[in-house]
Amino acid sequence: MQQDRYCRSCGQELRAEDQFCANCGRPVHATAHVPTPEADAPVPPPQQSVTTAQPSRATDQQVRSRRWGQAKWKIFFFLGSVIVSSLLVAVAEPSTAGGSPELTVVYVISYAIGTSLNFLLTFIPIWLVLGGLVYLVARLLSKNLTFFRAVFDWWVTLAVVIPILMVGWPSP
Repeated sequence: MQQDRYCRSCGQELRAEDQFCANCGRPVHATAHVPTPEADAPVPPPQQSVTTAQPSRATDQQVRSRRWGQAKWKIFFFLGSVIVSSLLVAVAEPSTAGGSPELTVVYVISYAIGTSLNFLLTFIPIWLVLGGLVYLVARLLSKNLTFFRAVFDWWVTLAVVIPILMVGWPSP
């Protein structure tokens, strides 16, 4: 027997296969209202108001803020490793030895900037492809994982940062 289900948050009617409310985005397990067969009368859906029919901007803002919070340290870690490795490569460059100290500093900085751009253009696509592969495998295994979470997972970030740091590591 098919039972009527309504979102407790916004009153939207829910289908049996829905996991989230199509109107407000809330999880069904937290918002579903299923009338029981023992009830004398069917339960009507709650009245929708104009303000609850639309997802709130605060909720969207919180989701964006939480996503940024999850990703920012991994991005900073990646960029920091690029900068450190670029400086190590530039300082270890044999052509920086000799000459006036002012020219050497300018050369090291310009060489480090060029190396940083090279690292960024090389490793950002690798990071995205590796995250995409993790996302595809997770989806094949029926895991609930977003592309964003796959890319900014700690082990994916480490898999990209370790080769960057190894390039900058001085060779014996």
